[in-house]
Amino acid sequence: MFPRANLCLTVAVLLSAFTAATPAHARIGLVVGEPFGSFGTMMPVGHASIYLDHLCVDTPTRLRACRPGELGAVISRYHDLRSTRTDWLATPASVFFYGVDDPAQTPTFITPPLEAELRESYRQAHLLSEVPDRIDRHGIAHHPTSGDWAESIGAAFDRRLFLYSIATTPEQDAALLVLLNDDPNDRRYTLRRANCADFAADLLSLVLPTPLRRNVLADFDMATPKNLARQLDAVDSSLDLRVYEIPQIPGTLRRSRPVRGSAESFIKTKRYLFTVLVLQPEFLLADWIAYESKGKWTPGRDAAVIQPADFAGLSTYSLASTSSKIASDPIGFRAK
Repeated sequence: MFPRANLCLTVAVLLSAFTAATPAHARIGLVVGEPFGSFGTMMPVGHASIYLDHLCVDTPTRLRACRPGELGAVISRYHDLRSTRTDWLATPASVFFYGVDDPAQTPTFITPPLEAELRESYRQAHLLSEVPDRIDRHGIAHHPTSGDWAESIGAAFDRRLFLYSIATTPEQDAALLVLLNDDPNDRRYTLRRANCADFAADLLSLVLPTPLRRNVLADFDMATPKNLARQLDAVDSSLDLRVYEIPQIPGTLRRSRPVRGSAESFIKTKRYLFTVLVLQPEFLLADWIAYESKGKWTPGRDAAVIQPADFAGLSTYSLASTSSKIASDPIGFRAK
């Protein structure tokens, strides 16, 4: 995915800055979002994003090193950003999860009009370059038709999320920044080989001892958020894995559904189960065997539940501006 040639000099230059400015244990995390809505019903595998507590948003398609007190960024590849060129978007972490700049200001009860208002407000302020107004034939500007860009603002409004976070080194931080900013951000999405989970796996594999792999049997050789989380759940203890659950915000929006693997979807999704049972029952048997042997796992086990007001405790940068009590034991987060 990312070009590696001719980057050593740039990484070396940045490394000195990261060594001085980056906390000893910056972190990168896989964000697994449960499926929701009509597409989530058809494809109940959920969504994958990457959380970086040491990199922050310069523009929606460019990152920079965070400053003390900042909460990091979430980056993600989407199926349709209503842009002909953009592959991924970067969103401030608090805005991505809760739709607001300060997690303490997260709405306690979300409704469709409030969700739309928060998302449109952020688009007008920060995303017009990537998601411009729609101009009709009379030259009048209108809001754009709905697109996946909206999922990058207030993700916890629509679904429950899990965060699998591991430690990074200054060298890795510098390399990630160079690769993300220098690699052309051109649309690459394909369901089978370049989906949101492939994007997350490519970035995580830059900091892991061994690359993340597709599950050939349980996911039909397609990258899925659940399979990535399962592999992270088994990483070496030296990577300081921490697992968090970010609950869906209460409100009138429909609740999200459990995240599933590909083979699991055919067994646990009624519309697929009954159809396949009638048309090709032998496939269902093979699918069940693949799921039982290679895909049976539940994400989020032993996860520490995060409430919006506690979110700042996740970031090593935010701890630089918090009290020593929080810095020594940020809301009692449980390490995996």
